[in-house]
Amino acid sequence: MRALLRDLPAFTGDQGAGRSRVFTRVELLAIAVISFMEQRYGIKRAAIGTILDQLLETLQVPREVDPYACLVIITGVPSVSYAQLNETVSEGLVIPLAPIFDRLDTYLGVKTPQSQVEISFGPSSIWQIPTRSSRG
Repeated sequence: MRALLRDLPAFTGDQGAGRSRVFTRVELLAIAVISFMEQRYGIKRAAIGTILDQLLETLQVPREVDPYACLVIITGVPSVSYAQLNETVSEGLVIPLAPIFDRLDTYLGVKTPQSQVEISFGPSSIWQIPTRSSRG
């Protein structure tokens, strides 16, 4: 999380004192989208940095709840737009928001989890490497 905040300056301007940092709803949603873009599609933070302001603006606009909501992101020409999954998109990365909304609602306690949920803002699994013991 610290590396993300360090690499994306839009998050560093409004930091709390010391190690504490309070994130707004929009910032948490943006961080979840950014993590998804990095983990699923391998998009670099430099490319994400070019669309970060548009991402925050797009996520901040009030909208009605839509189970088919998605973001259409183009990094070459910085563009982020809000669309529905059933719309035709000619170019860009389409990210469905329903799973991200669901995960954040569960994490924030708005929705009761059916099982323990990991928010996946960073490495979420640790692999144990089996070691061989040498017995005489």
